[in-house]
Amino acid sequence: MAREKRQKTPKVAKQKQAPEAKGSTWTHGRQLSGMVVSGVLFTAIACGPIALLVTSMQPAPVAASSTQAQTAGLNVREQTAGDYALGFVGSWLGATKKEPGDLGTYVDLGSLRQMSEQRWEYRDLGVVSITPIAGTSFVNVVVAANVKELSVSDAAEESTTAWPRRYYQVAIAVGSDALRAVGLPAQIAAPQQGSATALVYNQLVSGSDPAAETVSAFLGAYLAGSGELSRYTSPGTDIAPITPAPYVDAKVDELRADVMPKGSPDDGDTVRVLATVALLSPLEQQLTSTYSLTLTARASRWEVSAIDLAPQAAPGKESNTPTPTPTPSGAGN
Repeated sequence: MAREKRQKTPKVAKQKQAPEAKGSTWTHGRQLSGMVVSGVLFTAIACGPIALLVTSMQPAPVAASSTQAQTAGLNVREQTAGDYALGFVGSWLGATKKEPGDLGTYVDLGSLRQMSEQRWEYRDLGVVSITPIAGTSFVNVVVAANVKELSVSDAAEESTTAWPRRYYQVAIAVGSDALRAVGLPAQIAAPQQGSATALVYNQLVSGSDPAAETVSAFLGAYLAGSGELSRYTSPGTDIAPITPAPYVDAKVDELRADVMPKGSPDDGDTVRVLATVALLSPLEQQLTSTYSLTLTARASRWEVSAIDLAPQAAPGKESNTPTPTPTPSGAGN
């Protein structure tokens, strides 16, 4: 049964394609809540080609909403530009010569010299960043999507399909009370990943260690509903299990700590640990996760006092590491 469900997955993914992404006005596309404005800056628009497009493209303006919630660092129109660009890129990818869809609400179709005979298939369209261009009324919006592509093996001359993550930048004018596309979407390279952050978990803890036993039992109760969670948490800690339990098994494959935990700790002793956990669902699906936890000793035993917001960075390697705090009751359910 598990194998049959995995074979059906691609069909479900294709159904999410065009309807979610296309939009003729700023209201189309996904809602802006939950978007994170990345710090990656991309090159501004080249003057020559874009200038020609600006003069030829005169789509009807789309009004920006004044009811959008503010996001840090962006005003209302800049936030709205992200959703507008999301719909624009979806329409641009999905348009064909015979069925342009609503692409004409973003640009003048008469100015397009070429249009595809068949649409580009895509899924998981989302906004990566919204960056105001200094000294202009433009914002640069980067949109990403998994796009279906075909590759041919030189040796066997066999074709295979893949869904690589592709990135497109769009310039949106946000002046006055209207939004306008400035040129067409342009594909760009993926944002560069930062270097790995050094963490404090340098001690490998044995699975038979009392601290490891606490972590294993805690994660089993928290993720798989095996046992009473309160037995493994500090008094007053507001951590509730995920319900209904999403997994039938949670096995700690590796446990590392910032200091080697004592076998018989004194009250108030603390240790921070990073657990690599193998998870199994009722459908025999597997995942691997990492959980950073803070353990506090009481009555000569270790208890979980917090699910940390992030792993702890090594001193001098990373600043402003979030302080561990208990997970609110019901969080993540």
